[in-house]
Amino acid sequence: MYTSIAINETDTRLFGAGDELPCQTDRLWLILDGVVKSYTVSEEGSLVTLGFWGTGDLIGHSLSRVVPYNLQCLDKVKAVAIHRDRWDNFSQNLLYHAQQTQQLSYIVRNNRIAKRLWLLLNWLAHKFGRTVEQGRLIDFKLTHQEIADAISTTRITVTKTLIQFEQEGSILRPRSKCIILKR
Repeated sequence: MYTSIAINETDTRLFGAGDELPCQTDRLWLILDGVVKSYTVSEEGSLVTLGFWGTGDLIGHSLSRVVPYNLQCLDKVKAVAIHRDRWDNFSQNLLYHAQQTQQLSYIVRNNRIAKRLWLLLNWLAHKFGRTVEQGRLIDFKLTHQEIADAISTTRITVTKTLIQFEQEGSILRPRSKCIILKR
């Protein structure tokens, strides 16, 4: 979801997988390509995933009241810094951000962990996936621990549930860090 406003190429930056996007209160990031995870760290030191963001999403510290607030690239990312005085040109992007936050909140609030995982996989497939012969491919590096952090469970539970989904024929895992939701 791009806005029609012109993007200044001098504000565009490239980041590698694992890099952190700088969080400034007077800037937001418009993701042009790639996947970014927003997260915080609880008082106990646990990582808490706040969201996953991709092409066309507008992200940044000013969209959250959570402290600390961090943005980590899950693969190569191309993003442009948008200064505060240009934010009003991005109202559609901001609305979409709020909608995604609500969807993720709904997923995490589900009582059954298997249902949470299934809803998250479907959300990721819809947002980031591409259609392949067998179904919808989620093809970016997302560890079992990152999935567990996103749905408030353990890595072991995610691994066991993914194995169960695979045995039931709901998903395929043709290679490491890749999931296909079957049609």
